[in-house]
Amino acid sequence: MGAFAGVDAVTVLRQGLRVAQMSHRVIANNVANVETPNYNSVSLDFQKTLRAAIEGRDRVSLRKTQDRHLDGVRELPEFEHLAILSKNDYNKVDLDTEMAKLSENTGKYMLYSSLIVKHFQQVKNLLNNIR
Repeated sequence: MGAFAGVDAVTVLRQGLRVAQMSHRVIANNVANVETPNYNSVSLDFQKTLRAAIEGRDRVSLRKTQDRHLDGVRELPEFEHLAILSKNDYNKVDLDTEMAKLSENTGKYMLYSSLIVKHFQQVKNLLNNIR
């Protein structure tokens, strides 16, 4: 069986968008801390986080005291702490590496969003042809 056997395409694409969004935030945080002394850059493991999200292992549900309360859910991404050479201030963020990661992640986000749009266009066309 495949890695995502029994999981529909929309779920994979939706979770892919969520993980790409989380990755974008992590990269942006690294870039924002490029001048912060002693800051160690962090990287999101895209594949492990996506697999966990699809398998439902990415959430921690909080107990609700009343039915009217909103569901409190916290996402649990898979992080990798990177050990690279540091600058004089012991900051381990390489701006060129982060920009490359940002570009790659943007490509993933665009791919997932294009595929989900294509999927719903096909559903729309199918429904229009039934009439």
